Order: sequence, then structure tokens, then C-alpha cells
Amino acid sequence: MKKSALLLAIILCVSPSLFAQGTRPYEMGAKASFRIAIGRERANNYNIDLFGGYKFNKHVSAGAGIQYMNYGGAVLSSGIERVYVKTNDYRGFRPYVYGRYDVLPSHKWTPFVAARLGYGIFAKSKLTYGVVFGYDDSDKEDFEYLKDLDHTMVVRGNVFASIDVGYSLHVGKKGSKFSFGFSLDMQPVQFEYNHHKEKRTRFSFGPTVGFTF
Repeated sequence: MKKSALLLAIILCVSPSLFAQGTRPYEMGAKASFRIAIGRERANNYNIDLFGGYKFNKHVSAGAGIQYMNYGGAVLSSGIERVYVKTNDYRGFRPYVYGRYDVLPSHKWTPFVAARLGYGIFAKSKLTYGVVFGYDDSDKEDFEYLKDLDHTMVVRGNVFASIDVGYSLHVGKKGSKFSFGFSLDMQPVQFEYNHHKEKRTRFSFGPTVGFTF
């Protein structure tokens, strides 16, 4: 009996501390982002997220989501000097898990840091061939040959990671909030075309906006 009373007392003491603001123990939301490529990759990308998770306490939440993404084209090697390959935009989905830490949850404006870890799944795309300025007749012959090849390109993703930092603006009394911040993203990609494979790691950085309820 004493043990049961002690357990009940602990539960009654801990529960209010976990959700003292009366917020929901779960969250669902959507987010959009635009990122500018970092490094030699000049292709930008935009993304749309849907996610849902659980609030462990006022500071920590975690869950899972899925992201639709659209990457701008990349310039790749053709295997022939002074002849390049240009990809079309390529797109796909990235399922992921996430975690977020709210620094000052009792404030109307709450700083946060979040991280995502998942896997990129891309659809097939198309590519085109071009030549740099100053090609000679032999380059032109190679270029004409390449134009007749299959232009289908397979894009294989890999494990990606993102870090978000920003502020949340709380609205209402149930934990709903708008979020504004910036995201740093790393996505390894492998392009496969005409028995040629080329790996790239896409780094990008840019603003994000979202709403969680």
C-alpha cells in the first residue's frame, strides 16, 4: 500500500512538470525550405515536409516525417575531354526521423535546434550532352555519337543529415507555433548513365518556414 501511494505521488508530481503548459503530448506539422548549394555544386533545391512526433517534455520532442525534394541539375563528366553532361532537375522523397530541443519553451519566441536523419529516394531523370567552347572536329564527332545514346539517368540517394536552427512563435494555448529558421543539409547522390557512375555530395544552406500544431 505504501509503495502504491509513493508511486502515485511520483506520477502526480512528475506529470505536471512534463506538461505544465497544458500542451498536447503530440505534434504534427508542415515545413517548406529553399536551399542554396554550397561548394562546386551550384544547383539549388526546395523541399516540403510533413511530420509528426511526440513531446517528451517542454524542451524535447522527436518523431518522423517525409520530405518531397526537388534538386536543380548538375554538371557531370562524360568521359570525353571538353564534353560535359548536364542533368535535368531530379526529385524524390526523403523519409527521416527527427529530434528538436526548445531552449526557452515558456517564452513567446522560443529558440530551437533540430536535427534530421534519413534516406534519399530519387526518381529517374534525363540528361543532355554539351561541349565547351573551342572544340575541334574530333570533339564534334564524339559529341554527335553521344547524342544518340540513352539519355536516361538513374539517381541513387543515400543517408542524409540536416541541422535546423531558428525561432518558434507560439500561438494559442495548445502548443501551436510558427517556425522560422535556417537549415544546413548534406545529401550524397550517385548518378548512373551509359555505364558511367559519378558520386557527388550535395551541401546546401537556406531558410525554412513551418507551422506545428
